[in-house]
Amino acid sequence: MSVKRVIADRLEKAREFADSVRAVYEDAYSKADELRKGGGNELIKEIHPAVKTTLEGGYQRAQTALDDFNQSLADKAIPSFRKSAVSREQLEQKAKGAQKKSVKGKTKASQQKNGSSSSKATQSVRSKK
Repeated sequence: MSVKRVIADRLEKAREFADSVRAVYEDAYSKADELRKGGGNELIKEIHPAVKTTLEGGYQRAQTALDDFNQSLADKAIPSFRKSAVSREQLEQKAKGAQKKSVKGKTKASQQKNGSSSSKATQSVRSKK
């Protein structure tokens, strides 16, 4: 075999390889183009519910785990002898807050009531003049 024949054979093999790569590339490109044009929407419609369900379930599990972890940290942060005092303080603070809201609500209601009756009296005095 001559050098010329060896090089020609190698060039032929390279050309065949390039043709096979080109064919695979063209096939992949046409499939990608089909997905882009509308096939992707169908694929998304098929996958979307399953992915959404999976993500929601994972989110809920993660939230539950973080809530449990947070509660555990809170339980460890407050010594047991302080827990009853802390809960008592919280109840007292809530009661004071409720009393303040109640007093504010009564004050506003009486102001509105007095304001409307005094304006009526003013109107009646003006109409008599």
